[in-house]
Amino acid sequence: MRQLKLVMVKDEKVHYTNESGSLTISEDADALIDKELIKLFDKKDRTTIRGVSRRHNPRNELQRMKWYGFITALYIGFLLIAIPMSPHTIKILGTYQPAGILIFPLTFAMLDVINATLRYEYAKTTVYIGASICALASLMIYISFNVLNIGGEYYNVFHPLIKLYLINMLCVLTSDQLNNFVFRKLNDKFYNKKLWLKTLASSVVGQIAYTIIWILAFFNTAANATLIQKIIDNYSFKIGYAVVLIPVTYLLVYIFNTMVDKNLSAQTTQEN
Repeated sequence: MRQLKLVMVKDEKVHYTNESGSLTISEDADALIDKELIKLFDKKDRTTIRGVSRRHNPRNELQRMKWYGFITALYIGFLLIAIPMSPHTIKILGTYQPAGILIFPLTFAMLDVINATLRYEYAKTTVYIGASICALASLMIYISFNVLNIGGEYYNVFHPLIKLYLINMLCVLTSDQLNNFVFRKLNDKFYNKKLWLKTLASSVVGQIAYTIIWILAFFNTAANATLIQKIIDNYSFKIGYAVVLIPVTYLLVYIFNTMVDKNLSAQTTQEN
């Protein structure tokens, strides 16, 4: 049931009222879309709101799709590179970490960029794509080993990936989606402000889930002091790395906003 009704649009501001008409609110068109409040309007009003949006204007659809494809490709690439490296251990800052530790946290940064520049639905779709690719990779490797007579070094390298990709599929569906959920909740509260807080808080929640699930599933053993220490070391490093990656998130969001501004300026020039 629709609960909101458009009253007027002026200077990219949407003035709307609740169902009873007792309260009139003014808000930025982008905010209504990002917070998914646009769903509470009827189809005609939704079209009008999208028409005045800076980032979600239908005329910018191709630009948004290119951006989404680029960031999602980075997300999947980082994921697929980090996973095969994860069984190998390296020593960093006095702790023993999976070899892919410098690559994997970039996946969370890419999700934050999608949440900040597009909206939650796009980030959620990226998570489903990532999980599906992990599941597909595991299945294809499994089928290959059962159809073809593969042994030797190929077996030693690729056969462990069957389990690794399945574990990470589960991790992606849970922890990455937790990351998106926390970012979305904070975005509803702060919207275009405190990107650093949204990025850090979403990583704090998402990374602890990923770390616990991955380590427990990979080592396939009951929790003990050694395993708990591995979780603490791995999680602490990821959070520290997440802090380091905050400027990268700001930079990518700035690049997207600059692209949008240039595109809008070009469109205005053509129309005039």
